[in-house]
Amino acid sequence: MVKYIFIAGFAALLSVAIIVFIRYKGFKSSAFPLIICTSEILITLGVAALIKWDLDLPSIAGILAAIGTGVNDQIVILDETKHKEQFLNVKQKIKLAFGIIMGVYFTAVVSLLPLWWAGAGLLKGFVFTTLTGITIGVLITRPAFADIVKIVEEKYASP
Repeated sequence: MVKYIFIAGFAALLSVAIIVFIRYKGFKSSAFPLIICTSEILITLGVAALIKWDLDLPSIAGILAAIGTGVNDQIVILDETKHKEQFLNVKQKIKLAFGIIMGVYFTAVVSLLPLWWAGAGLLKGFVFTTLTGITIGVLITRPAFADIVKIVEEKYASP
């Protein structure tokens, strides 16, 4: 069973990598979301191990859902910084992207809380790991990714 979960997770990560690579047509823009995604998985698994949370199938599905939300947030950051609006600098564009990301985060939290109370144990693993993953993403990996994008954009910006 665990073997198939890892195969499914790897297949999902590979699929996301291919789609992001096709979308951004380059290794530089597509590698960073995958690195951040992998680190987010490791941090989420580390938190689960720290609190001795048993990872069952719904918990793994929650991690996959958090990965999907995380990749979506990273794409929002990349797309917002690629806009050619001359009156906004990279920092202002990232601030706009974080407005979108926080809206998505709070929507996810509000939609998952009823599942926590109504889940009766079956869905608590899904809800817990999804909330943990997206919270880690919003508080840790999204700001790190935004800093990476800002550094890359400022370094390679044409004068």
